[in-house]
Amino acid sequence: MDKARQNDKESTLKLIELYKGDILRVSKYIHTSEEDAVSDIILEFLELIKERKE
Repeated sequence: MDKARQNDKESTLKLIELYKGDILRVSKYIHTSEEDAVSDIILEFLELIKERKE
């Protein structure tokens, strides 16, 4: 998580892969195309990672 906050691409991709199932599951409840919903969720997820302080 710390590396992803520091813009480490590999760590960020690992986090997205880790939560991919959850992202796909939630995307079904958003009333747009699945591709757009997934993109929006990932964007929000990345913003949350960057904002959150531990």
